Amino acid sequence: MRIKLIKIGNSMGVRLPKGVIQACGLGTEAELSVADGQIILAPADGVRATWQQAFEADVKENPVRERGEWEW
Repeated sequence: MRIKLIKIGNSMGVRLPKGVIQACGLGTEAELSVADGQIILAPADGVRATWQQAFEADVKENPVRERGEWEW
């Protein structure tokens, strides 16, 4: 699919067709990165999706101490 770049102030932008947005699961925000000269646009929801699992794994490795157990 070929699209045109549009001027937005001093920047350039693109308009994504509704079908592309739905197919990619994009919402009101997206994660933008560049790799090997290509622009990669991904749903922003995935950025923090694993925080809960990472927190739980960290607590297993470093349990929260009870009151009075802290060493300074």
